[in-house]
Amino acid sequence: MGITVAIVGLGQIGGSLAAALTRRKLARVIGVARREATARRARRMKILEQAGTDPAAVASAEVVVLATPVQTLLRQIPIMARIVRPAAILTDVGSTKKDILDAFRRAKPPAAVIAGHPMAGNERAGLDGVDPDLFIDRPWVLIPARRGDRKRGAVLEKLVKAIGAKPRWMDDPLDHDLKVARVSHIPYLLSYALLGTAEDAIRVCGNSFRDATRVAASDVDMVLDFLLTNRGPIRKAAGELKERLSALTAAIGRRDEGTLRILLERARARRQRI
Repeated sequence: MGITVAIVGLGQIGGSLAAALTRRKLARVIGVARREATARRARRMKILEQAGTDPAAVASAEVVVLATPVQTLLRQIPIMARIVRPAAILTDVGSTKKDILDAFRRAKPPAAVIAGHPMAGNERAGLDGVDPDLFIDRPWVLIPARRGDRKRGAVLEKLVKAIGAKPRWMDDPLDHDLKVARVSHIPYLLSYALLGTAEDAIRVCGNSFRDATRVAASDVDMVLDFLLTNRGPIRKAAGELKERLSALTAAIGRRDEGTLRILLERARARRQRI
């Protein structure tokens, strides 16, 4: 464990990353939490070597991971940019990237900057959701902030692979934000919309309704955070979905079995490839 990784934010993702690195003996992990009670709990869970509330602890790390909610992260970036060592890698795990990369570029840290987004998670909040296998076979998007940062970020890519995730390099944060709106943020909105269904209908629901509304059990503050920092892409993705729903309902209204069969079989085939 020759490398030191500092994780700022010990929620579900930050805690799971700490656990994944520690269990596999990939790094010495130090954590920075907002509350001392969270730091103490993380230490008791043995998912890291040390944890506290002082941001200055990141100065000793070769890799610094910002794992706080996006709006908190945006406020932390200028502070962390002044603390990290020049030879370090500064990254994050936020689910939107345009605003984060803009903030990194304004802060001009001496470290290499690789914006990151692991496409992983569960419905349990905070350290209750820690899972050292959370990232296995899940995409982990990496976006270099500046020319040359990707080459300097090779250590981060190796760590991502070592915990079982699949690194996916991208260049355009807006492209990332639209893709994530389509495949992650819209499912959350659908889940909330479905749970506006009349209570007497919900009482007779089966597994399809439960599966479709699973993410509505997620931490509300976390969801508000990415919804409010990805407004434009979410609205665009919602418009695309509305068009597809309209096409399906129009075919139902016409009793157009041929069109419906094509759409359903196409969707079934795509789902089997995921």
